[in-house]
Amino acid sequence: MNLRSIFFKALGAGALGLALAATAAAQSYPQRPIRLIVTFGPGSGADTIGRILGERLSEQLKTSVVVENREGAGGAIGAAVAARAPADGYTLMLGATTMTVTPYMQTAPQYDPVKDFVPVVKVAELPLMLIAGENAPYKNLNELVAYARANPGKLSYATSGKGSPSHLGIELIRQATHIDVRDVPYKNVGQAMTDTLSGQVSFYFPAVTGALPQVTAGKARGLAIGATQRSSQAPEVQTVAEQLGVSGLEVITWYGLFAPAGTPKDIVDRLYAETAKIMKSEEVRERIRKTGADVALAAPQAFAAQVHADTEKYSKLVRDLGLKE
Repeated sequence: MNLRSIFFKALGAGALGLALAATAAAQSYPQRPIRLIVTFGPGSGADTIGRILGERLSEQLKTSVVVENREGAGGAIGAAVAARAPADGYTLMLGATTMTVTPYMQTAPQYDPVKDFVPVVKVAELPLMLIAGENAPYKNLNELVAYARANPGKLSYATSGKGSPSHLGIELIRQATHIDVRDVPYKNVGQAMTDTLSGQVSFYFPAVTGALPQVTAGKARGLAIGATQRSSQAPEVQTVAEQLGVSGLEVITWYGLFAPAGTPKDIVDRLYAETAKIMKSEEVRERIRKTGADVALAAPQAFAAQVHADTEKYSKLVRDLGLKE
């Protein structure tokens, strides 16, 4: 046997050994409690979903899953902690769409949403709903666009702050339609909603959880839904993509589990499989629906593609708008 053959046999044996070790680790996983970092505060939609998953994963995996809220900086504080954790499956993160936006607004980003994480599973989506006061001179998005084009610079829109979903969502629509509208940032959702209902600002793009009660009460008009499909909670309201004829244009907040980059694939696959089982429970689905979100399961590869696409979309939008701090 020559040296070349010996080398390749040794190399193959080493690779096989590593593969077997990784498989054994995944089969014995977990052997201690798991930390689940939620990047938003107690009582938020992300917190509720994180606690539902933590509770059920504890049952499925036969170990404690401890939820740890690390809110602040649009989710960046918790994401930075999760990104620096060991890639051993014992630190997970419940992240949201904002993780693909926040680092591009910072002069010194603390994490990279694509390079520093492995997407495990997407579990839910919370659509945004475009609304206006009941006396607005338009009843849907197309009419709003026509009015804005006929009255450039006249319309204003409320946002929950620069770089927030409500802000970036309108900017995506503005880029697609080339309308001239003014941004009016607010410090809180309550005041933005009050001024939208009174007509002090022309329209607003909040989460459906905040918008729908006002629409149902007849205080606001639902102009469009940001998801690619109509919301089960307001099926009569057409989507943004439907009305503008722009395929794939969506404005949603997704929620999903992430692990630090380098986490073994077998562990990621195990976590996805266990979460997929959990999401089949009607009781779990109903609890998530009560947060205002729609259940939306996506496997690691599909979720990774969405995270990558959103990172490209929002990083470019932040650059175009000059939003870096």
